[in-house]
Amino acid sequence: MTEIHNPHLYVLMVFDGGYLFVPQDDVHSVEIIADVQITRTDMGAVGWFFGHGLESQVFCLAYDLSLLVDVPENHEYFILLKSEEQPLGITCQEVENINFKQRHLYPQKLPKAMKTLESPITHLLIYQDKVACVCSGTALIKHLSSIVSPFSSASKPIKTETKTEND
Repeated sequence: MTEIHNPHLYVLMVFDGGYLFVPQDDVHSVEIIADVQITRTDMGAVGWFFGHGLESQVFCLAYDLSLLVDVPENHEYFILLKSEEQPLGITCQEVENINFKQRHLYPQKLPKAMKTLESPITHLLIYQDKVACVCSGTALIKHLSSIVSPFSSASKPIKTETKTEND
């Protein structure tokens, strides 16, 4: 069966008062937080998801995309982002599939003055009278990899697109 790519389909994640859109093609699945085995890891994850025949770390992000070490009580869902080795989870309060074209949403490139090397955000848009951020799943995984490194100097970075030799 051939998958149909629709560049207008995004998954909206709501967490810590902010809106973050990720292309639906970058999302493996949406799950409920009750399916997470809450156990902190040395990489900064809040727990593990053992589903779809995989072991996936689940992370919790703040509005500024920094790591939270505890899952807020209002986080009821998590999304699994596609990754080369295994999906990676990110908790959120709400999740919704959004078709940008049908909703007349037009992301604007992030102004050069707002770009930083550390941020995965590439576009902004107005959604429900709030500024929302847009990034790819790959960029979000790379961001997570860069911020989990301080938690464990011995940990392997999270792989995205390219394969590297095991240390």
